[in-house]
Amino acid sequence: MLSKITNWFFKEKFLFLLATLFLYAMAAPFFEGFMDTGLFMNIMFMVVLLSAAYTVNNQKKNMLTVIAITICCVTFFCLRFFVENEGMLIAEIVFKVLFNASMLLIVLRFIFKSHLVSGDTISAALIGYLLLALLWTNLYFLLELIYPNSFTVSHEIILSDPAVFRYFSFVTITTLGYGDIAPISSQARNMAVIEAFIGQFYLAVIIARLVGIHAAQRSK
Repeated sequence: MLSKITNWFFKEKFLFLLATLFLYAMAAPFFEGFMDTGLFMNIMFMVVLLSAAYTVNNQKKNMLTVIAITICCVTFFCLRFFVENEGMLIAEIVFKVLFNASMLLIVLRFIFKSHLVSGDTISAALIGYLLLALLWTNLYFLLELIYPNSFTVSHEIILSDPAVFRYFSFVTITTLGYGDIAPISSQARNMAVIEAFIGQFYLAVIIARLVGIHAAQRSK
């Protein structure tokens, strides 16, 4: 029974990536007290990179792109242990942005090429939403490094705990807007508005696409 569940889990490649992305995005606070949060996030990001490569392993062009970005992410992550400056941090975040953006395009292409609503299609739709939020997480961090004090949280706190941007991004994309973290520079405000708009637009388009595919299935 366990082997069947495991085989099914690994067969549904997008479901596997969804699980690792969800853990990367949400699980860190629950491991506080057991291990360093930063270490957990770094380990989970490496797992996400490997999961992404596994997801596209039958698509040569996409796999080469993911592997190239993965190598760059890992390289700059390792270099930061020897050369601690914001330049290295900015380079690492830029490649994280490229990873999120490239995986988002791969996922969207898969959804719009699908002709049936399967577990992988639904998983891909959820992955796209998570990737959007994580993409903006890194964009906010990049903005703060280029334009310090763009948010109400102090620059020093952000550098020591960049996870605040992950929280802010998910709150913004879901339009909850609790207000405990607020953008105060014009660049940050515009980025928050764009994220909220794209998040709602994504949901509308993807739901319409899935409903359209399902309707076409039933008509056949």
